[in-house]
Amino acid sequence: MKNVIAVVAALIGLGLAGYWVVSVFGKIDGVSLSGHGVAAMVIGVIFTLLVGFGLMALLFFSNKHGHDEKVHNLNRDDDADQA
Repeated sequence: MKNVIAVVAALIGLGLAGYWVVSVFGKIDGVSLSGHGVAAMVIGVIFTLLVGFGLMALLFFSNKHGHDEKVHNLNRDDDADQA
């Protein structure tokens, strides 16, 4: 039940943020963006999201397969050798 509430809250927050962005951009006068500018912005946002999702996936993959623990234990061994 907590997960459902968290997802609903996140979606509401995302919707409100999207509404705010659209309203702010709608109030800007004298600034126009050509079709190429819109396409570049859309491609940039999509690429940025893909990089973020990819890095998060690598983080979870690394944690799931124990790669983080190996490095943590290696650092502990180095600290014990120095003492």
